[in-house]
Amino acid sequence: MSRPVVDANVIIAARLSRDQNHERARAITTAFDQGRFPAGAVFDTTLGEILNYLQARSTHDVAVGTLDAMIESNGFEIVRTEPRDFDAGRSIFRRHEGLSLTDGIIAGAMAHRNLEYLYSFDGGFDAVEDVVRLDMDTAPGG
Repeated sequence: MSRPVVDANVIIAARLSRDQNHERARAITTAFDQGRFPAGAVFDTTLGEILNYLQARSTHDVAVGTLDAMIESNGFEIVRTEPRDFDAGRSIFRRHEGLSLTDGIIAGAMAHRNLEYLYSFDGGFDAVEDVVRLDMDTAPGG
C-alpha cells in the first residue's frame, strides 16, 4: 500500500467540530490513528499552516493540542521538506492558480518522493498531474 500524504485541511477539519468536513476528516484521521492506513506524511510546511490556522481561528490551546497529538500519533509522521521541494513547489504554484504555495510544495515533495495519494478536500489538487486526491476514509489504492 502506498504511503499517503495529508493536507492541512483534513487535520484542521478533524480538529474543528464546526468545519463542514469535520465528520469526513474525523473518519480519515481515525483510520490513520487506528493503523488502517499506512502512516500519513504531513510535511513540516503543512504543519505550520495547520497550527497557524488553528491558533488564529480557534485558540492557542487547540493549536498546541494539535501539535502534541501530531507528534505523539503513530498514524502520522512529520516529514521535513527539502530545498528541491520548495523549488518544485514554486513552479507548481505559478502554474496552478487554485493552489497556495504550501499546496505547491506538497505536490513538489510528492513528485520527488514518488508519492501518489493525497488526502485533501482541496479540489485544486485535481489539476496536478500524478496526484491522486482522496477525500473519504478509503485506503490509498483501495
